[in-house]
Amino acid sequence: MSKQWKITAANACLQMYTRLGGNFKEKASFTPELTFERIVIFSTTALGDLMFNTPAIRAVRERYPMANITLVSSHKNKQLVATSRYFNAVIYWDHKAKDMLSIIHQLRKHEPQLAVILHSKSPYDVIVAITAGCQYLFKDVYGNKATGMETWLSGVSRSTGGHLIQRKLDLVAQLGCKTDNTEMFIPVEFSPVNKTADKIPIGFQMGASETLRCWPVGQFIRLAKLLLAQSPHHQIELIGSPKELAIEKEFMAGLTADEQRRVVSHIGKTTLPQLLAVMSNMRVLVTGDTGPLHLAIALKTPTISLFVTANPQHTGPYQNSELHQVMNVSVDAQKLTTAQRRQPLSIITENEVFEKVTSALEFTHPQAD
Repeated sequence: MSKQWKITAANACLQMYTRLGGNFKEKASFTPELTFERIVIFSTTALGDLMFNTPAIRAVRERYPMANITLVSSHKNKQLVATSRYFNAVIYWDHKAKDMLSIIHQLRKHEPQLAVILHSKSPYDVIVAITAGCQYLFKDVYGNKATGMETWLSGVSRSTGGHLIQRKLDLVAQLGCKTDNTEMFIPVEFSPVNKTADKIPIGFQMGASETLRCWPVGQFIRLAKLLLAQSPHHQIELIGSPKELAIEKEFMAGLTADEQRRVVSHIGKTTLPQLLAVMSNMRVLVTGDTGPLHLAIALKTPTISLFVTANPQHTGPYQNSELHQVMNVSVDAQKLTTAQRRQPLSIITENEVFEKVTSALEFTHPQAD
């Protein structure tokens, strides 16, 4: 079924449903002074998207401190939300149409009155919210694209060229939420790990969702050699998913035996809470535009982030600017070779990143070395 047919069918079904029953109310009846006892928040996409949503989630919780808040989130984010004090319940959904009836059934048990859709897939999210019993729906319209479901939305937020975090906050501001706190936060508690006094852990996140967004492994190898030669206290710590074990193997093969002994790999070996503990001890993390970047920002771990396909003004660090350095490659502005087009970040040299890392280490602990 084409997208337009889905939209047409969804609108027809909702019109029939709301005529026959349900709790849906016209947007004109909404005022920010209304209070709600039961709220559902949708954030069903990737880890990074969830992190961008945390300031808005906090604002909603502060606006409605006694409300029963249900989060609808992706299975991939379970370890980051399951035990969070910000939610009374969590329902897991990867926004697939075949699971809608189950999600509606689960959500109806919580009798939601208000839906705050921070990032999810249209029209399925709107259908679920209304048929689960919501009176009002507020949605962030990603990319400013018309969804065809606007008639059901009491409020929307759209891009004005600023950061995604601000756009989410602009949405919940329509509910009367205070939006002055733009800092991301980690939704769950995690157990810290002890720091080794004579080690300076420097993190590498080498993988990304696509090769285009990766800095070449060869340059990570040369950066590691520079850092390990710079100080006997430097230790490289690798993080990543099990899918990145081949990258780990390539990286380790490029080092000498002595250098390998100063590398600790956590790739594919940690739960998300364990990863958070590892990252919180890092003195700096070198990473592409990936989920771990946003975890590091929330942890206030300094970062060197390499951007190519995304605009860091929209999705880069939005807090603690003194801790984060962004290196951005504009593909359109560069005359790239065929090899460089496969990995545009390759035009950033290991020496340039080395200088950034050295600067970060000096900023955080100027007397450490």
